[in-house]
Amino acid sequence: MNFLKSGFLAMTLLSLSACGFTPQGTLIKDTIRVKGAQAEDAGLANSLWFICNAASIGAIQRRFGKSVETATIYRQMCNGSKDANVVEPVEPVK
Repeated sequence: MNFLKSGFLAMTLLSLSACGFTPQGTLIKDTIRVKGAQAEDAGLANSLWFICNAASIGAIQRRFGKSVETATIYRQMCNGSKDANVVEPVEPVK
């Protein structure tokens, strides 16, 4: 019985690894790559929307108001958002 399970596992792995060498395997890989990229793009767009439009002012100020650099990054990321000016660049502590 163990030989049968091992043989089945080996055949399954061999079959799956060979998928990339067939036109159907290439199609599957390309589809996964394109759909994965689209999902990642949508995730990034949703994250930016949340940071620029839905996060509380206090959370934004605590995260991005610590330095001139982080405040500038926030304002550049959210350029065009009506709330992009909630964080003013701060003077560095000397």
